[in-house]
Amino acid sequence: MSNEEMSKEILDGLGGKENITFATHCATRLRVTINDEQQVNERKIESVKGVLGLVKNENEYQVIIGTTVNSVYAAFNRLLDRTETKEENEKVQSTNKKKNYFLIASDFIAGTVLPSLPIIVAGGMISAVLVVCTTFFGLSSETGTYKVLNSIYTAAFTYLPIFIGYNAAKKIEISPMLGALLGAVLVVPDVNGVEGLDFLGIPITAGNYSSSILPVIFGVLFMAIIYKPLDRYIPKEIKFFLVPLLTMLITVPITLICLAPIGTWLGQWIGTGLIWLNTNLGWLSVGVIGAATAFLMFTGTGSGLYAAIFLAFAENGYENFVMPGMLAGNLAIGGAALAAMTMVKNKDTKAMAFSSGLTAVFGITEPAIFGVLARFKKPFIGAAIGGCIGGLFAGFNHVAEYAFVSPGVASIVAFINPDGTHNNLLMAILTMMISFLSAFVATKFFGLSEGVEENNE
Repeated sequence: MSNEEMSKEILDGLGGKENITFATHCATRLRVTINDEQQVNERKIESVKGVLGLVKNENEYQVIIGTTVNSVYAAFNRLLDRTETKEENEKVQSTNKKKNYFLIASDFIAGTVLPSLPIIVAGGMISAVLVVCTTFFGLSSETGTYKVLNSIYTAAFTYLPIFIGYNAAKKIEISPMLGALLGAVLVVPDVNGVEGLDFLGIPITAGNYSSSILPVIFGVLFMAIIYKPLDRYIPKEIKFFLVPLLTMLITVPITLICLAPIGTWLGQWIGTGLIWLNTNLGWLSVGVIGAATAFLMFTGTGSGLYAAIFLAFAENGYENFVMPGMLAGNLAIGGAALAAMTMVKNKDTKAMAFSSGLTAVFGITEPAIFGVLARFKKPFIGAAIGGCIGGLFAGFNHVAEYAFVSPGVASIVAFINPDGTHNNLLMAILTMMISFLSAFVATKFFGLSEGVEENNE
């Protein structure tokens, strides 16, 4: 089935393009916010060839596609091919049911952060590659080669508020370019980290906003309060220049004086809190993340942890709580899927379990979760056991990730300590081995759910 055919069937199952209010995607999921749930045919979507599963969070449907989601999203977007009016969007919002606030926050963070992941992953992996080149191959940081490659990392993280601002504004349906402009203001050298600034005599607290996400998110949320009434009531003859002018004149000073410092302080508290948890609970806290990884990915709530992860990287230069736990969890999911492969008889099912298990080992877990674990049920237990054991080992040995990327075999270089020592890398490799083998053995012990073996002969 082509991407266009798959997208058309998914769109039909979601009730057609008139029922879509917002669409985006993450590493493996097409994430679609809909208007009327009654128009959605979940069975039809799940029966589409190439769809691995479906997760519903309030009025957002997450269609699990796998690593080809980029192409499917592009085809899906072409089918939408429409621009909704503000009146339509407001009508949709006013008819939405009361939501779970955690899901609202998780959905907003996902829509804000996930589109920026290719930038963050590219920058993070370039940093990890440079560590390898300088540590093992003698590449000098003074060479032009190093500086050119390092500029990718620098651009990705120094100007992160611009990308986050654009996505946040797009998610809450105001001008994305104004959101990007607000992010750019925060990293302008005349403002970023400058002491002694004031606006109309009101002092501005100095802050370093490079690589930050909360300051610009807070600013964009406030911007929406200013932008939407202006856009609604200012006459269209003068709206083009007056709305952006007044929006920025009001938003920028308030953000710099109040909201950005609050975002910075909150980020520092969260980063400190993560260090405290890891220091005081250590192996236990990372073990919990490892055990919960499959469940977090299955429910789509894992994206709620992105803010804390990015804050830890911004504050500390590494993350040693969530990402090491997910390293254990991802390898455990792969181990459980490959163990299931050895227990099924159907050739197509065996091939699917093998490919999805291998993909999970490399850091992309949704195909294995929805294609194997959710289908056969008991491998979920094996993945949780393996993730917990591997996570406990990682926590006990203070394993840390130094570049943001989905942890797995392919990204193991992200665990190389920039100081040139190799202990963290060794412990990360052992974490992967322990997690995989523990999950494999546990899954073989528990087997598959009753009746599954017969259904797959």
